[in-house]
Amino acid sequence: MKVEAGQYINLWMPSVSLFSWMQTHPLTVTSWSKGKQDTVELLVKPRRGFTADLLRYAPAAAGSSVSFLALFTGPHGVSEEASDYESILVLASGSGIAAAIPCLKKMIHSYNTCTSQVRRLHLVWQVESVDQMTPALSLINNLLKDDIMDDGYILHISIYVSDGIEQNGLPFGRHKRVYIYQEVPDYQSIISLEASGDQVERLPNTWDEQGRTLVMVSTTDHLRDHIQNVVRECLHQGVKLSELEYQPSTD
Repeated sequence: MKVEAGQYINLWMPSVSLFSWMQTHPLTVTSWSKGKQDTVELLVKPRRGFTADLLRYAPAAAGSSVSFLALFTGPHGVSEEASDYESILVLASGSGIAAAIPCLKKMIHSYNTCTSQVRRLHLVWQVESVDQMTPALSLINNLLKDDIMDDGYILHISIYVSDGIEQNGLPFGRHKRVYIYQEVPDYQSIISLEASGDQVERLPNTWDEQGRTLVMVSTTDHLRDHIQNVVRECLHQGVKLSELEYQPSTD
């Protein structure tokens, strides 16, 4: 199955609970491949109903031969073409990271294969607590491992946590590509800085025309409204806003 970055499937698992045979559930595919995928990966945030049932059955199924029939339709939704942009800023809040991961994976692949103009990727992820980060950490680590083209790293990650860390602006990793802050992101400053083009590494004493900036968003409604207003002020700098298919509810 060919799944484009940011698309989702409607999942139906009739044997999970009494009423699940009547329900389908849209879930974003977090895996991405240049070609067809034999398997797909889903990042599910348990709430109630179907997702709570999945959480209850998952440990038992992982350690035994228990299996559940799963059917789906899709993939559904559109995928933003980002190869013509120089800088890409991806803004996610809470479970919105599920939509961001495959887009970043695709863009890193296009950079590694020299099939795009992308020169800088910046992921800004806003979460309520450190615990909220845990399910996606392995996916983020895989992104960092993929970003290895001639040691010319293009991916930078800023994680903003409302509570739970002792030191602000804490760098992680050998190359300091991930920073964790205990504060609310200043989206006005973040977007303006990316739009300026100053964060892109350029050759000295060489004329290099600044490319366009794409801002991809998967956030709660009130954050998205604010980001829309900020981007509107930067349109004259060649900035475009793209809202991903999955937009999280209030986390």
